Amino acid sequence: MYSQLSIEALVDGFRQGSLCLDSWHRALLDQYADAGHLNSFISFAPQAFSGDTGTPEQRQAPLYGIPVSFKDNINVSGLPTTAGTPGLADYQPAEDAGIVQRFKALGARVAGKNNMHELSFGVTSANLSYGAVVNPRHLQHSAGGSSGGCAAAVAAGLVPCAVGTDTGGSVRIPAAFCGVVGFRPSTGVYPGDGIVPVSQTKDSPGLLTRSLEDALFVHRQLTGASFAAPTEAKRLRVGIPQQFFWSELETKVYSDCRAAIDCLADQGVEMVPVDDRLIGEINESIQFPLPIFEFFIDFPRFLLKAGQGERFLDILGQIRDPQIKKTLMAQLESPAISYEDYVQALMSKLRLDREYAGLFQQHRLDLIAYPTVSCTAPLLSDSGAQEHFERFVRNTDPASNLATPSVSVPVAEPGSLPVGLSFDALPGQDHRLLHMAQQLSRLLALR
Repeated sequence: MYSQLSIEALVDGFRQGSLCLDSWHRALLDQYADAGHLNSFISFAPQAFSGDTGTPEQRQAPLYGIPVSFKDNINVSGLPTTAGTPGLADYQPAEDAGIVQRFKALGARVAGKNNMHELSFGVTSANLSYGAVVNPRHLQHSAGGSSGGCAAAVAAGLVPCAVGTDTGGSVRIPAAFCGVVGFRPSTGVYPGDGIVPVSQTKDSPGLLTRSLEDALFVHRQLTGASFAAPTEAKRLRVGIPQQFFWSELETKVYSDCRAAIDCLADQGVEMVPVDDRLIGEINESIQFPLPIFEFFIDFPRFLLKAGQGERFLDILGQIRDPQIKKTLMAQLESPAISYEDYVQALMSKLRLDREYAGLFQQHRLDLIAYPTVSCTAPLLSDSGAQEHFERFVRNTDPASNLATPSVSVPVAEPGSLPVGLSFDALPGQDHRLLHMAQQLSRLLALR
């Protein structure tokens, strides 16, 4: 019964005594004991499932008693932050990351640290040190990445909410593959301190939840912002970016996402075809130069602040994934991405911002919709293929470069390989996007 309830309903039930927090926590511990084959956690914190009722004041917290897990590149005091790489296996942060502090202040409990693609430089979470993260929906398939452990933990019912990080799609890709909701907020909306970085321009913490209702509730608590009620769902104008985002799709992805769009259109939602060719062209010049260049600034800076600065080269030398090691060591020894390339990427980002905003203005759009990933989850046996990266991030990367809010929702038929449909809005419209996506999702439930 508990698995069918929203986070808000669970908290209300625990607070009022109609639901038993201790029973729920024991059930979650039992589920975790049976889920070791998923490799979804690097470290686990069973004390989060103590079931204690707390003080009357603690019981009034919005996330009272809710266990939340965090990707293992996010600092949690008392637990190591490995970032999935051997060189950081013994790193014990002294303080919580800002996003962890917010969750704790809301009454949430840290359930542990989730497995991930090494240093966040990949999209399958095929981690050579901690094991590949297995997709709970289809055990022969990858969970995606780089926040694969987060998505797997939510999809398996081990936690109702997990916090990952998203640089080029690392929250939304595994959400799409595991059939859960993945939300990347506008860059800067959630605090980014205390997180092992890839790129300060692109990185953002993000939420993985069982439903849009949960994502909206948690986001509202984290930000504390009020907002006006959005337009009724059937009056929304949804852009369908045809030339780039809806091209080169696997047949199942196209049919599942097209069926969802047709269902919404049949119920009166206005679908507006838009030409997004320039979005794809401009994004290509940003996709790799920007994060690769910034990693060699942002990661050493993180290590210096953590008192680990002298270990930078040693950590790179211990990377287990041969492709990641080759890419980073090559840039270190003979930079393929120059300062000029980096500045050009930043200038391209400004062009991308203008093009994206122009599409919304020209077509009077409320949001755009497109397949989150162009294909379904690969087999675990194929998760090391190098060509996965560009294919998986193709549709998710523009939102990261645009610093705009993006949410992936599951649209596949139950029992089949999951497929995600993404909804994006303009930067800063996070609450509005989640509300609109929730309204549209309710219409899809009629399908």
